[in-house]
Amino acid sequence: MPSFDIVSEVDGQEIDNALNQARKELTTRFDLKDAKTEIVQEKDKIVLTADDANHLRALREIVIGKL
Repeated sequence: MPSFDIVSEVDGQEIDNALNQARKELTTRFDLKDAKTEIVQEKDKIVLTADDANHLRALREIVIGKL
């Protein structure tokens, strides 16, 4: 019986591009204009920081949409 190996790899450049697009969108969103938000990419994770739960939820949606 044949066997199959499944490999999943992440393209780091595409992650960088998506996060940069998300950061750019943050500057143009009216509802996030005065919010203190931050997107930090570490070695194997992405850290999202925001003032409150609503801003964090919006930030999360933006980042997921760009990925």
